[in-house]
Amino acid sequence: MVDPKANEGWSKVATQNNDRHAIDMYSLQTGTARDVSFLIDFLPAYVFPEQERIVTGWGVAGVSLGGHSTWISLSQDPRLTIGIPIIGCPDYLTLISARAEKFGISLEKSSYLPDSLLVLIQRSDPASTAYRSSDSSNPFLGKKILVLSGADDSLVPWSASEPFVNGLVVGEKGVKRVFVQEGVRHKCSPEMVQQLVEFVRTHTQ
Repeated sequence: MVDPKANEGWSKVATQNNDRHAIDMYSLQTGTARDVSFLIDFLPAYVFPEQERIVTGWGVAGVSLGGHSTWISLSQDPRLTIGIPIIGCPDYLTLISARAEKFGISLEKSSYLPDSLLVLIQRSDPASTAYRSSDSSNPFLGKKILVLSGADDSLVPWSASEPFVNGLVVGEKGVKRVFVQEGVRHKCSPEMVQQLVEFVRTHTQ
């Protein structure tokens, strides 16, 4: 059964409020990341049924919720070597906790963030990985990542992503590039698109 409020967030307007926002948001992010892996599994068979070409590399990019999912995909699917999260966040607990605080919501031991969901986040979120490590325990090692964010984004503030991004280790064979655009809120700007184009062109040749 589909709940039309599942796409909504917390709101002070009762008719628009979604008490399950934290649950719905993470399920959408993880579900989208799994869809990406599903596509990687099956796309070659559909596009090249007679093995006319062999796909040797995969990349992913996404905006907003797609940006969150891009981070998850990068952390969970080793076949992805290029990732471009746009106005997304790799640290779900930091992001959702700050958002809850704005609405006076306490997440600790509450139905807003059930223990079962917390356990899942702590097990599967990018921020729960060994992203600071320089060995094979780090799922981001060797990957080429372009981070695009708006400096004035209040929905997905850069402050929620910054500690993770600053500490992220990609190793000698990896690339980490960060573009936080001044004066930009929660949107993918033309300048961000240009950064994406240049990054993909450079790292897919």
